[in-house]
Amino acid sequence: MTSLEQLFVGLACAQGIFIAIDELVFHRRRGLGTFERWGHIADSLLFAAPLGVTVFFLPQGTPMLAFIALAVLSSLLVTKDEWIHAAECRGGEHWCHSILFTLHGTVLLTAAFLWQDDPYSWPLKVMPLLVLGWGGYQFLYWHVYIRWRESKAQ
Repeated sequence: MTSLEQLFVGLACAQGIFIAIDELVFHRRRGLGTFERWGHIADSLLFAAPLGVTVFFLPQGTPMLAFIALAVLSSLLVTKDEWIHAAECRGGEHWCHSILFTLHGTVLLTAAFLWQDDPYSWPLKVMPLLVLGWGGYQFLYWHVYIRWRESKAQ
């Protein structure tokens, strides 16, 4: 594995760890409203979008512009919940989110460098699938399982 692949994988793993902490500790503790439930799925899908560009296009011309545009949109979209977080989150969750915001852009930037260096790099092929899998989990947990559990409690 090249040093750039190692950096990308390391940053992506760190991001995955903090996402898991955010989900399994903070979100489960306080619950999520409808806006956040759908918003987190949107975050995952839009994060997967620029990564998907690296899978389907060679790094030249328009695809890099598409990657950049999608990466910027993704980086802006993840901030949409901050007004909710300001009212509902404690310090630990805010700190976790700040780490996630930092890693979000860093992972995408590293992906762009890796894509330019080696468009056939295996981490670039795996990452969009992992992110889409996470989005699938979010949908199943918050929109299927939790709703089923809530209907059983009534």
